[in-house]
Amino acid sequence: MAGDPLTQRGELQRAVEAMQAAELDELQDLISARRRALGAVRAPEPVVSPVASARTPETLRTAVMWSVAAVLGFFAVDCLAFHSGWYMKYLEPNSSAGQVELSIFWLRHEPEVKQTAVFGDSRIGEGFSARTATTASQNRMNFRNMGVAGSTARVWYYLLRDADPNKTRFSTVVFALDRYSDQDGEDQSLRIGDLNYVVGRLRLTDCFDFANSYSTPELQSRVLSGCFLRGLPLRDDIHALLEKPSDRFKLAKDWRNNGHGYLDGYGGKSEDLAGLTVDFATKTINFPAGAKDWQKDTARGTLLPGESPQTGNLRKYRERWLGRIIDYYVGTKTRVVFLEMPRGPLPPPDPKEPAHFIDRVRTRKGVSVLPIDTFHDLERPELFADGLHLNHTGRPLFSEHLAQKLMEVEGLH
Repeated sequence: MAGDPLTQRGELQRAVEAMQAAELDELQDLISARRRALGAVRAPEPVVSPVASARTPETLRTAVMWSVAAVLGFFAVDCLAFHSGWYMKYLEPNSSAGQVELSIFWLRHEPEVKQTAVFGDSRIGEGFSARTATTASQNRMNFRNMGVAGSTARVWYYLLRDADPNKTRFSTVVFALDRYSDQDGEDQSLRIGDLNYVVGRLRLTDCFDFANSYSTPELQSRVLSGCFLRGLPLRDDIHALLEKPSDRFKLAKDWRNNGHGYLDGYGGKSEDLAGLTVDFATKTINFPAGAKDWQKDTARGTLLPGESPQTGNLRKYRERWLGRIIDYYVGTKTRVVFLEMPRGPLPPPDPKEPAHFIDRVRTRKGVSVLPIDTFHDLERPELFADGLHLNHTGRPLFSEHLAQKLMEVEGLH
């Protein structure tokens, strides 16, 4: 569906109006009710008059026909507007889906050269400079920052699959983990927000597998609905576009044309935590004067996290998604590398749970694991903007150090 985006607004408006929030919620309720009905016990049939009974079959057929027509209508409109792919060009660039779609767009519209792609969340987005790393390798390696803020291994898999569909684009793919240990914290398998990142990357054949990666029936139902009907997870983005369509179209076009350059030239945050101290025995933190709330909150969460029961969920999650990434490149020339990011502005206590997943895969062909202490020397408050992210001083140090280590892995020294 080509054409000037402003002339397409009317068609998009009609598509969205056909999927008003109340009707979409009604459809979700219908899907959920159908799932519950599969195991429900049939209620006793009410006693009806002969006249009413005579009309029941026709009424039932009509209701079924209208229900089927509604579902097919919703799906047709959704496919036209969202599964065709053209709406994805006009996503808010800094949204979850927008970040993923732009990463794919830039790759597909640039000359294809062998690159070393570094995947991760905002720690990589903030802490790694592809330009600095390429320079540090004396241009013997060509780095690409594939960090997406808030992303997880589940998101990385679908992003990678469409970024390198022929398994030839990247010589090396690097995955930055917050820690090698399989110590449980947040159960990442329950992150419903992952759907918002990969909604444009999921194929219809992915829907059931993706939904089954969530462990509760409620989440499975929501994810399955959103996979088939992309208008559901994209609803907020659609409404924002319709409020100021001209501004959105200009912004989206600017980021398609120039966004990769913006990110490549980013230098990092200027803030630091110089003067930060922590007593792990008493669980107290002393912040430097002038520290902002967002710096304090992230530092507390990183250095003094709450206790979580050890369930094995993180290990299972990594086996599923990081294991799937490794399997994706089996039999190819692409090497998969894992690293542990600098853990925080101060060295935290060692976790109790071993690195079961990392220890198991480090011996697999085509897989490399950087030593766990590779970046421990960067765990200093003056190199961190907050409790999670390296700042403009730590960013080049990490990037240069990573380039040197990967050159060793590739035998380029």
